[in-house]
Amino acid sequence: GNMDKSMKSKKVVAVIPARMGASRFPGKPLVKILGLPMVEHVRRRVCLSNAVDDVYVATCDQEIFDTVSHLGGKAIMTKDTHERCTDRVEEAVYKIDLDIAVIVQGDEPLFEPEVLMDLVKPMLADETMNCANLISVIQDEADLHDVDIVKTVLDENGFVMYYSRSPIPHMRVRNHCQLYRQTGVSSFTKSFLHTYSKLPPTSLEIAESVDFLRILGHRYAIKGVVYERNTVGVDRPDDVARVEEILLNDPKQKTLYERISTI
Repeated sequence: GNMDKSMKSKKVVAVIPARMGASRFPGKPLVKILGLPMVEHVRRRVCLSNAVDDVYVATCDQEIFDTVSHLGGKAIMTKDTHERCTDRVEEAVYKIDLDIAVIVQGDEPLFEPEVLMDLVKPMLADETMNCANLISVIQDEADLHDVDIVKTVLDENGFVMYYSRSPIPHMRVRNHCQLYRQTGVSSFTKSFLHTYSKLPPTSLEIAESVDFLRILGHRYAIKGVVYERNTVGVDRPDDVARVEEILLNDPKQKTLYERISTI
């Protein structure tokens, strides 16, 4: 890697939570995208990043564990009772030597590995930072009204003020206010991951069905790390064809796909 040695004394490990039973799209992590299971697209991309020292998939499904292991990756079995992906990661972290956990959702097969450096850097530089979340810019007006896309607003110092499935901010006055969405990429210090898993649920978190509102509701800070490009996640089966098309036609994505194909 190309990081300053003093900063890099902390061990950074990426953990990819994945389970078969996603309500809207069962079996999602193992769905084939150009012949490779989606979770492997994600895992191999994370492996291309200089920001992380190691990569694990955390799962409660033997099938995912076996697939990842067979394809050369590291996987950890966790309990099947976890409601939130962060709790799955928190359990896995007891078995992994790390200082900072980078969580990458298994349904972001187009994420660009270099963003992980942007996510990890502020946490290495600032001991008091517990948590950071990658935020991407909304470019399509339709995303504002898509309830599967969690919108977010940041304060003047780049910390998250709120997350919502509603379109926020409401543009009463059309100005150059930037519109952002949450992505499934975040980072936690090991100690804060344990703290977070013990926090009681909040009514806002339950109402919006957004896990990270628990953090904000208990007055902990989340640094928003802005990524200028639009991100495409896989929420529904018809998103797969869109992703495949991007992998074959977008020059940058095509290059990344070619790189992971040879791993």
